[in-house]
Formats: sequence, structure tokens, C-alpha cells
Amino acid sequence: MDRCRIIFLPENVQVSVKPGMTLMMAAAEAGVEFEGPCGGRGVCGKCKMNIVEGETTGWVLACQHKVTTDLVVEIPQQEIYLSRKTALTESDWDIEADPGIVKKNIKVEPPSLSNQKADADRLLSALERPAQLKLEALRSLPHVLRAANHEVTVVMAGEEVLAVEAGNTVAKGLYGLAIDIGTTTVVGSLVELTTGKTIGAASSGNTQNIFGADVISRIQHAAKGPKELGQLRRRVVQVINRLSEKLAATAGITPGEIYQAAIVCNTTMNHLLLGLDPRHLAPAPFIPVVAHMVKAEAKEVGLGIHPHAQVYVLPNIAGYVGADTLGVILSTGLHHVEKSVLAVDIGTNGEIVLALPGRLLTCSTAAGPAFEGAQIKCGMRAQAGAIEKVQIDEQVTYEVIGDVSPKGLCGSGIMDAVAEMFRVGVLQPSGRLTPKDKADHLPQAVRERLQGSGAEARFILATSEETGGEPVYLTQKDVREVQLAKGAIRAGIEVLLNHGGVSPEELDEVLLAGAFGSYIDKHSALGMGLLPPVDPEKIRAVGNAAGAGAKLALISQEARQEAAAAAQEAQHLELSTLSEFQDAFIRFLNF
Repeated sequence: MDRCRIIFLPENVQVSVKPGMTLMMAAAEAGVEFEGPCGGRGVCGKCKMNIVEGETTGWVLACQHKVTTDLVVEIPQQEIYLSRKTALTESDWDIEADPGIVKKNIKVEPPSLSNQKADADRLLSALERPAQLKLEALRSLPHVLRAANHEVTVVMAGEEVLAVEAGNTVAKGLYGLAIDIGTTTVVGSLVELTTGKTIGAASSGNTQNIFGADVISRIQHAAKGPKELGQLRRRVVQVINRLSEKLAATAGITPGEIYQAAIVCNTTMNHLLLGLDPRHLAPAPFIPVVAHMVKAEAKEVGLGIHPHAQVYVLPNIAGYVGADTLGVILSTGLHHVEKSVLAVDIGTNGEIVLALPGRLLTCSTAAGPAFEGAQIKCGMRAQAGAIEKVQIDEQVTYEVIGDVSPKGLCGSGIMDAVAEMFRVGVLQPSGRLTPKDKADHLPQAVRERLQGSGAEARFILATSEETGGEPVYLTQKDVREVQLAKGAIRAGIEVLLNHGGVSPEELDEVLLAGAFGSYIDKHSALGMGLLPPVDPEKIRAVGNAAGAGAKLALISQEARQEAAAAAQEAQHLELSTLSEFQDAFIRFLNF
């Protein structure tokens, strides 16, 4: 067999591949979305797919299963996880929109023997202002002018005519796209630019994840050569284009009627989107190709909106503090504060900002994807079957997303579980699981959930009877992964506070950004030592503040200028060069 045809359900996407290719790479070629956080090494167990038709059927690891015949494959879905991300993005701003792009309705004098001026010249005369037409606009001009009796609507950015639409389309609206490219998820919002109103929001997994859950894995893949860099670029561009098609359809327009975009992302995603070689981000001194705001046309980036749409990719602050952090600063007003505010994005890259009057301090910690479940044995995204809340008293109780039996733990459930396990004494301050024979202080029903010893120790959160299958548990290794993540974030916070001359008690507010920050229990975050000891009332979730910052930059020229200024003014602390960070990291590994 020269080629194998694979159908991926439920999207019914088909692809033809050579025999011997892994199912993971076949899915990558098809552009379908699935999990693969270990980058195809076969160690995470997250890329399971169900072969429903083929020589053999059943569940397989996509990164290890080689295709030898035609297959029909079912991929588990992530609707709840993605809908949560989307919901955190649906916000609007009470500011006067000034996007730097306008629609103007004009009537152009028809040609005649007494007026034989070119179509473009007559259009420019009717505009009554200096302007230059893009080639795409010129190509469509003859038809557009005559389609509505020489009444047209001109779309302009500065003195450039991006497009000419037939008739009066001003009332139809002027649309832009705000995009937040995360390492795990891409969120898009369609915005009416003259009002600043969000028309719709949608999200999708970042399908680059088959090359690894973290940015280092993707940098390493991109560094192999132009082909590999192109693979990563195409995958994120495809995700953005699918989102733009979906959002345009909900608004009753075509993607070609989207004339502006603003994008925030971390520095690695910035490079991969723009096709820039990211290899020098990984080793010290962590140098990006570009830090300033990049303005390009959509066709240059590969976006499937109007080819001349203005695309603003917001500035990076440092090699591991990107425009997503700048989006948080912009949307929460951290660059204008008159008090002490700490903002933490508890994600794979762990960006932290300390805002003081007239001063911004930033850093990034390699927290890893543990809080997103990627390196946790029973970890999963926040989808149906994920345990999201845990409480331990005389019994272990929990809440599960969706009306189904528990299947695993999502980030908030992991944090709750660890915090509760430490509170009641299942976990020792060192992070060691208490041996069952030394756990007399625990209620009998809780003590019985301690199994194994040493590296094989685990604590059962949901029994086989409760799940109807395999139990859900945390292992000793899982706890160590959580300790590494929380230790890195807490140490980064400590260093910023020290350099800012602020004690935890002097903080006026602590902001939790990102999807994870919006769903975690702040008491659990304090209990496990992820956050400094502050009054819980000072802690506030701000949702997808990075995406909100992208919206601001989309609808406001002033906001774009403020973003550029804030990126220049922010003081970045490179934690890897500071011995105090290493000392704090060791100290905060314990609970």
C-alpha cells in the first residue's frame, strides 16, 4: 500500500499518508487538535486515540502507533476546557474606540466622454483627501464601482486604501480580530472596531503541542531547520484561521471583511508565528530576534483575513516575558498604578509582574505544565470527567466537571488536592507522602487511600468503584512536579518583592491572570505556599487579561502606544543569574 487514508473523528477530517508514519504525525498533517505534551516520546500517555476501524481497534498512543493501513480514528474532545477559556475573554471596554482604521461612504462620479479619468482617480477625487490604493483594491475597483451605481465604502488605514466595498457598508460594521496565542491554547475575539464591542469569542488548543507542551521543546524542534520551523508556524496560523472563519460566520461576514488584528503571545510563540528562528531564546543570554511591536499585513503573516489587514504583534519585554504579559499590564492598568500590585500568570511559563508607582518589575519562572496536568499521572485538561475541587475531612470529597464519573485531575483539582493533603497530614512539609503505617493521625477512610511506598507511593482521590474503571490518584512523583512548579513561582515572587522593597503585607492587591488563575481556590494557593502570605481578600482573578489587552490594542491607537512605552520601561529580572532565586527556590520547595 503506497498511501494510507485516515479519517479523524468527530471532525471527519481526512488525510493520506505514507505507511510507517506515526498516528501523531498523521494527525499533525491533517491539522486536527489533540494532546501530546511530551513531544512524542511516549512517556506522558496523553495522546490516546481510539481506532474504531482498521486491522486492529482500540485505544493507542498516537505517538507510538505506526500507520500501516486505512484507519478511522476518534479523538477525545475538549469542549469544556475550551469553553472556559473563551468565557474568560468575553469582556468589553468603556473607552472611546480609535482603532486607526475607518470606513467612509462616498459617491464617485460615473465616467463619461467629458470625464474620462481613470476609476482610481475619480475615486480619489471623491475621497477629498490624500490616499493610496493597495493593489488588491485596484484589482477589484472596476467591478465594485459599477456594482452599486458608483456608491462605495472605502476602508482606510491612515492614507492607505485597504479595500473598496460596493454600496454603503458603514452600518454593517468594521471588524477586527484580537488574538491571544498561549503555549497551550489560542483564544480569538471578533470586535466591532468603531464601538469596541465584542461580537464573539472562540478558542482552540495550540496544535503545536504535538512537538511538546513547553516552549523549550518547541524551540528545540524549530532549531532543527527551516522545515521544522515551518511546521510550527503553519500549525498556529491554521488555528488562528480556523478561529477567524468561525467568528466571521457567527457575525454573518467573511474573514475577508476583517481588516485589523492585534496579537499577544509569549516571546517563543511570537517567533514561531512570524517564522523567526527562536533558537537563541533557549540558551543564555536568551536573546530574541525582535522585541519591538511588529506591524505587518495579514498576507505576510499567513492570516486568512483581508490580505491587507493591519496586523499588530505587540512587543516583547524579554526572552521569556512576552506580549501576553504586556497584555496583562495594559488591561489591568498596572503601568498607571499608585499602589503596590502583584500580578501572577500561573501557567507553563509563570510570568510575574510587580507594579509600583512609576515602576514595573517583571520576571518569568519555568514552572512547567504541571498545573495544566501535562506531567501528572492522572492529570487532564478541564473537561468532562476532570476533578476540579477536592476537600479532605473524615472522607475525601470532590467535584467533577460534567455529569460523569471522574477520569482525572485538572489544574484546580491538583492544587486543591495537594493543599488539602498537606493540611490534613497526608503530605509532610517536605512533600513526602506519609507512609500508611505512620498515618494514625488520619481518619481511617483517608488513611486507607495511602498506597505503596517510596517512589511508588500514591494517594487515591477517586476509587475504582467511584470511577467505574481505573482510580484517580496523585503519586509521589506528581507531588514533586507540583513542588517544582510552585517553588519556582513562589521564588520568583519573592525575588520581585525583594527588588521592589515590598513585603507581602505591604501588597495592596494580588491579581491572578489566565484561565488557571480564574478557577483555582485562593485558599488552596495560599495553603500550599504558591502565593505569599496575604489577606485572601486582596487576591482577585482577572480572567484572560492578556486577551483583554489584545482587545485594547486592537481598538485604540493610544493603547498600542502605551504598550510600546510599557515594554521599554519595564525592568526585567533574569532569575537564572540571581543566586537569591536559587536560594528561594530551594526554600519554597517545601510546603
